[in-house]
Amino acid sequence: MAFSLAERGEAPRVLASLSKARVPVVAVLASVSFGVVTAVLEVAFPEKVLPLLLNIVGSTSLLVWASALLAQLALRLRADREGTFLPLRMAGFPWLTGIGLLILAAIFTVGFIGEDSRPQLLSTFALVALLAVANRLHHRSMNRSAKAPGHVESPERVEPPVLID
Repeated sequence: MAFSLAERGEAPRVLASLSKARVPVVAVLASVSFGVVTAVLEVAFPEKVLPLLLNIVGSTSLLVWASALLAQLALRLRADREGTFLPLRMAGFPWLTGIGLLILAAIFTVGFIGEDSRPQLLSTFALVALLAVANRLHHRSMNRSAKAPGHVESPERVEPPVLID
C-alpha cells in the first residue's frame, strides 16, 4: 500500500523506489518498521496499544462502510436518472442501502452514547477529516502546478519508479 500511494504521489516518493529486482524494499522496510515499533509499544504498554489499534480499525471500517453505502446510493440514483446501463444491479435497491445506512447510524449512535467509545469515534472522525483536508490541499496544489505557465502536461503524470541498489 505504501508503494502504491507513493507511486501515485500520495506518499513520500522514496517509498516508490525499487531494487534492481523490482522489489519495493524501502516501502516494505517502512511497513515492517511500523509493525516492529507497534510490537515494542505493546510490550512496553500492555493492554493499551492493541485495543487502541483494534478500535481504530473498527471505527474506520464503519466509516468505510458508510462511505460505500452513500456512494452506492448516489451513483446508482445518478445512473438510473441518466439511463446508464449497469451490467450488475443490486437487488432491493434503494431499500437495502437505506437499511444498511440505518444500521450504521444506530451503531454510531450507540458508540457516541458510550463513554468509552465516544472519544475513539470522535478521534477517528477528526483523523478522517484531517486526512480529507490534507488530500484536498495536495490535489489542489498538484492541479495548480500542472496549470503553471511553461508546464507541459505529459500523458503519464506519475514518474517511473527510481531503482536503488
